[in-house]
This record gives sequence, C-alpha cells and structure tokens, in this order.
Amino acid sequence: MNKKTLYFLRHGQSVYNKLNILQGQIDSPLSDEGEAEAKRVAPRFKDLGVKHVAHSPLLRAKQTAMIVNEQLGLPTSEWKNIQEMSFGKWQHEQKYEYWEQFRRDFYEHGTPPPGGESRNQLYKRVENEVHNICNNIDESPILIACHGMVIRVILGEWFTNATEKGFRSIKVPNLGVFKVEVEYDKTRINPLSHKYVDLLS
Repeated sequence: MNKKTLYFLRHGQSVYNKLNILQGQIDSPLSDEGEAEAKRVAPRFKDLGVKHVAHSPLLRAKQTAMIVNEQLGLPTSEWKNIQEMSFGKWQHEQKYEYWEQFRRDFYEHGTPPPGGESRNQLYKRVENEVHNICNNIDESPILIACHGMVIRVILGEWFTNATEKGFRSIKVPNLGVFKVEVEYDKTRINPLSHKYVDLLS
C-alpha cells in the first residue's frame, strides 16, 4: 500500500466564530483577528515540508489556505466534501442551551441536528474525500485546510473507537494542526498514527 502524511488544519477564527454563531455549511469570512493570526503562524508551515495545499470550498477555510500558501507557493486544490458538517436548521443560530445536549447525542449516538448530517454521514463523506485526495494528489505531505467537526469526527472514528469521551478528547482550536499518517490503495484508506502539532505557541 502507498503511504502519505496529511496535516489537517482548522481554519482561523471567522466572524461567526467570534459571535458564537453556528456556521456549518454557510459562509463566514475570517475575522480581523483570524486573518492576523493566520498570517502570524503561516511561516511556521515551511518547517513541515508540505508539498500541496488542499482546502474546503467554504470561505473561512479557503482564506486560511491562501494566507498560508502565500508563504509556501505550492499547488492548491479545492475539495467539496471536506467542508464542514451541515447543522441543518441550526445554521445561522447562536449556540444556546441545546448545544451540550446535541454534542452528547451526536458523539454518543451519531444523532443529527434537525435537518443536518448524522455523525456517520459526516464521517463517510470526509473519509471518502480524504481517500480521493490521497489517490489524486501525488505529492506528500499534504496540508488539508478544513473545519473543526470534520477533524474531530474523522480523528475520533480513526483513533478513539468512536466513543463520546474519545471525541471530546480531541481539541481543535482555530488554526490547530494534526499530523496524520495513512496508508491507502485504490479501494481503501487505513489510518496509522496521529499527533497534534503546536504551531500556535
């Protein structure tokens, strides 16, 4: 089987992050703070040896990828199915008292928000897209600029036995980076290892 190194990067702080509003698959640009922080940490990505920058089509992830790539000057590509999970009817809403109950139900049972994606739906589309990225991009390592729930769910499924405690143990701050080693062929992808890479300190 082939092997690749992937760096999953959560986007910088967005305007809706700052306002504590659920974004899901709606667009919100980076806040001034998010843009400034992305510019501050961007030079540190040079040390990771990244050879290609893949990103979600959502504006906050795309902006983050472009800011980082100003330092790297690498080929880029856009991948629809690494966009954030759909929160259905809750998108555009502030996180109120339902949020903790949702997280318990989602992490433990995979229950979707009203009109949104289940945990299994999110995991399957993201895993399939990451597999596509590995099969279609020759270079390695690959930086994948995406979203908090995308990263938490795929790492939780791959490395924590998909338990509520496991999902909650994966902290994904804005501009948080996880190094993931995978092996793959045309039909499947297998996770090998992961670790958090602290570029924010």
